[in-house]
Amino acid sequence: MARVQDLRGGKDYDADFSTRMKGSGPWAELIRQRVRKAAARHALTGERVALDTSRFRPPRFDAAQRELFA
Repeated sequence: MARVQDLRGGKDYDADFSTRMKGSGPWAELIRQRVRKAAARHALTGERVALDTSRFRPPRFDAAQRELFA
């Protein structure tokens, strides 16, 4: 819990939405650096790839299976 409190400015939980999902301080910076290095090592650039859904076909259910979801 001490590490969580270090990341949250001494609190166990921060309800403020703008800061809730982000830490601050030296521990948060250390984690941030490690994530950046791991992303670089695995060539994760953060770019989004457009999905090709042209080959998608919805599943076909027979009558017996449809009754399960009715």
